[in-house]
Amino acid sequence: MVADDNVDIVDKKLKKEKKSKDKLEKKDKKDKKDKKRSENDGIHKEKKDKKKEKAKQEKLARVLDAHLQADAAKSEVKDEDIKVEDQKIKAKNQDIKVTDLDIKDEKKIKIDPEDLIKPAEELVPFALPLADEKTHKKIYKLIKKGAKLKSIHRGVKECEKAIKKCPPKTAASAATSDAPGLVIIAGDISPMDVIMHFPILCEEHGVPYLYVRSRADLGVAACTKRATSVVMLKPEGKKTNNNNNNDDKKKKDKKKSDDAVMEVDADNEDGGDKKVSAEEYLESWKELVKVAEKQWKIQVQPWVKGVHPLQIAEREKSRQQSSRY
Repeated sequence: MVADDNVDIVDKKLKKEKKSKDKLEKKDKKDKKDKKRSENDGIHKEKKDKKKEKAKQEKLARVLDAHLQADAAKSEVKDEDIKVEDQKIKAKNQDIKVTDLDIKDEKKIKIDPEDLIKPAEELVPFALPLADEKTHKKIYKLIKKGAKLKSIHRGVKECEKAIKKCPPKTAASAATSDAPGLVIIAGDISPMDVIMHFPILCEEHGVPYLYVRSRADLGVAACTKRATSVVMLKPEGKKTNNNNNNDDKKKKDKKKSDDAVMEVDADNEDGGDKKVSAEEYLESWKELVKVAEKQWKIQVQPWVKGVHPLQIAEREKSRQQSSRY
């Protein structure tokens, strides 16, 4: 009995040892498998490395947030500056008068420098004698009538030729003969060399002249599409229809229709007159010639004689300076 008990005890111990050995073998096999997977897949399960990586990522995220916030602040400041500049530009653009043409059309069209009109205040320094507001209106009305009667010259070249055809002024002719024409010059011309010679040319040939503020208005009155710098009004206008009945019969039907249209335009522009007569044109022309001669005596003659108050003041200043030295 005792021997049997001893055998049982030994058997139990052997079984326990086997079980313990089996468990250890299983653990070793699992560890070996895990090591193989980690080596193949590149996975390292280390707690310290994970903590370090997390800390680095957090730092990078913070730095990026700080940079983004700084960029956003700068962009806001720039946007505010741009808005202020846009408001200033809009205010300037509102003051400027834009023409009816679109910007695309303006880019395609080549603008002539003569069509660029200066403001009325920027007049040439030698714009004397300068017409008043009332005389401005009279001049423009007379030019419109003269354009209908074909008794005007437009532009620098035409007016130069017409003035040079007039006889030169002498003491005898100045006392007796009438003025051969009336020259209207625009005062807002640049460069001023274009019209600088006209006053001397007019005085040499005894042609009275007047300055006007706007060459654009002068071009409109002369029935031209562009602004004109000089217009010369001749005293003789187109003859009436009663004296030209034979000539009208020889003209073609097209020209007759054109003359009818011109008469209708004259009726609308001259305030209800039926026709533009040469007699009325001559009367108004003579009145303007008298005004031009009177204004020349008032505005220009003191400069010619050296009696203008500005000239006297300059002389006094020069005398004072010379006396000091």
